[in-house]
Amino acid sequence: MSEKSYKSYRQQLSILRSRGMVIGKGSQGSRVMRILERENYYNVINGYKEPFLVSGTASTEDEKYKEGTTFDEVYALYNFDRELRNIYMKFLLKLENTLKTVIAHEFSAKYGHDNYLKLRNFDVSSEQKISFAIKLIGDIQQEIARQMGKHHQAVTHYMTDYGYIPLWVLVNVLTFGKIENFYKNMKPTDKSIVARQFHMQPEELTKYMHMLALARNKCAHDERFFDIKFRERIRTKSIKNFSVLGIVRADDGSYTHGTNDAFAVAIMFALLLSRSDLKEFISSMRAVFGKLEKQLHTISISEIMLIMGYDPN
Repeated sequence: MSEKSYKSYRQQLSILRSRGMVIGKGSQGSRVMRILERENYYNVINGYKEPFLVSGTASTEDEKYKEGTTFDEVYALYNFDRELRNIYMKFLLKLENTLKTVIAHEFSAKYGHDNYLKLRNFDVSSEQKISFAIKLIGDIQQEIARQMGKHHQAVTHYMTDYGYIPLWVLVNVLTFGKIENFYKNMKPTDKSIVARQFHMQPEELTKYMHMLALARNKCAHDERFFDIKFRERIRTKSIKNFSVLGIVRADDGSYTHGTNDAFAVAIMFALLLSRSDLKEFISSMRAVFGKLEKQLHTISISEIMLIMGYDPN
């Protein structure tokens, strides 16, 4: 493997041109250099070049771009992904708030306002589950101490004045991942009560929460999102009318898209968001797809949509 050495912005442009990317001279070249100075070569080029490359190249040095590929196209995909993260993040946060609210309400209705630190209120049906519940309680206590140290207004107020923090207040400072873990450790009957609020089975809601938390983290950390792939897959049999989405099936009958990709998250939105929020999400996606379509000419918007799991039709 060849050693990676520092390259100036001019050298980076020369490399891209030698691999077939169209970058004009003079003011256009200067503009591209300014973009790379601001956005980082690795983030823009290495992150979004793949759809524009001629397939079959063995190494980075052999890379060739499809004929006519411009820097502006790659940069357009980079900016599209940034807009995509913003759209998804908006509705992921809405869902996160809804899930936190429902879990806090149902748990508090059954066990009271300060009973989330009591082991008996969680699933302790085996030694392993007891261990998981103890760890969860410890994590919650650590988070309370951390928020107290930061002088979080609501946390400090309740601890100082009342000696406890109601769960419906505490959930606001717990991460989506911790809320997912909280739900996983609830008693089976309690999990079912929460899941019924979303017309789902507990096992599927647990999976959805895990996938949504991963998607949220990618958006929050500005990681590439359009080609996200989850290890887990949503169960299509549990989704009414999934077949009408027109997603292609593999030879074994399984769906090739829409179960572990960006479209899978959109399907979760369709199942969990309010109608008005879903309508807004769809409108935003149509707009961002339409904008990118106008900026692409070497590849089609359909290719990007398929990578994301969306059916172009």
